[in-house]
Amino acid sequence: MKLSRVAETISNYARAEMYALSSIRKLSDVHLIWGPLYARSAYGIGAKDFSLYRLASTPKHAWSDYLINEPLKAKYAAITSKEARLIADDKSRFFEHCHAHGIRTIPILALVTGQPSNGGIIPHLHSAEELARVLVPGDYFFKPSNGSHGNGTFSLRVEGSTLHWSGRSGSFEDFFRHCQAALQFTRALIVQPKMVNHQMIRNITQAKGLSTVRIVTVRKGSEIKVIGSCLRIIVGDSETDNFTHGSSGNLVGAIDSENGELIGVRCSISRTWPKMTDVLAHPRTGKTIVGLKLPHWQDVVELVTRAHHSIDSLYTVGWDVAITDDGPVIVEANWRYDIDILQVAYKKGYRQVIAENMTF
Repeated sequence: MKLSRVAETISNYARAEMYALSSIRKLSDVHLIWGPLYARSAYGIGAKDFSLYRLASTPKHAWSDYLINEPLKAKYAAITSKEARLIADDKSRFFEHCHAHGIRTIPILALVTGQPSNGGIIPHLHSAEELARVLVPGDYFFKPSNGSHGNGTFSLRVEGSTLHWSGRSGSFEDFFRHCQAALQFTRALIVQPKMVNHQMIRNITQAKGLSTVRIVTVRKGSEIKVIGSCLRIIVGDSETDNFTHGSSGNLVGAIDSENGELIGVRCSISRTWPKMTDVLAHPRTGKTIVGLKLPHWQDVVELVTRAHHSIDSLYTVGWDVAITDDGPVIVEANWRYDIDILQVAYKKGYRQVIAENMTF
């Protein structure tokens, strides 16, 4: 292990220990003195997750309920067919699958790539001239074909022959050079229309980016069941809604999956270390969040249910869904989704929920 990694680990456990010690209020809390180390040795819960899940404020008997992302993803892989993984993993293939099955998803207008066309329905763009033919005036969203967690994404606005992106302006030739530089790190850049949230969500966030629902479904025999859902709520000028253990500054809101009501919202008061707290209103706009019911909720549930039914041998999916004025659209399908965001949103471990609904 590199020395820098050792130093980081020591620092993380020191911070977790400070949090644990600060939570001691009575004699029965004495176990918190060795709480972070015990959580790691007994349940595999690291220092950062100890703070993320606020285990020092959680009864010790409930610590074992919390699941760790990577071991759970390995179990998902063991029960998910290769074909199902390919459909979900390949953003272009997933779009074509949805198009063929009449499932509403964000359109892929084109791929900017150095690769030849595979004969599918998505045009491949290889030059500034081809970009100019596709990108009519308007707003677009670009993301790498192999990206995740919002990494490498950016918006583009086309105004005549002038383009604006990432704080820059230029011609189609200038922008194509920017794309070529980005293609050093990905096979293709996906070109999509920039989606806008439903007015109710825009009223809350007043943000440029798209806040999306993460809704997790499982297949039990012939039934598709929702086991949890949350809204990732943008704060500030971020283009993406990733929560990232609170370091993004965004919020996560637990949803009552029966009726779409936001039943609790959380954030971290620190960008450098998870210090979770409950909030009732959006910190920038002051708009109340808790208690609101999301629009088109039953349509969201029906959409992901139909999408899940359409892919055989896919047993669980974390769907990312955007709710627009025109209804919900699927953004992505994640068969190896992180469980931590649901555990943070609902303030509980998901071991029993997974055990009751999935067989590994």
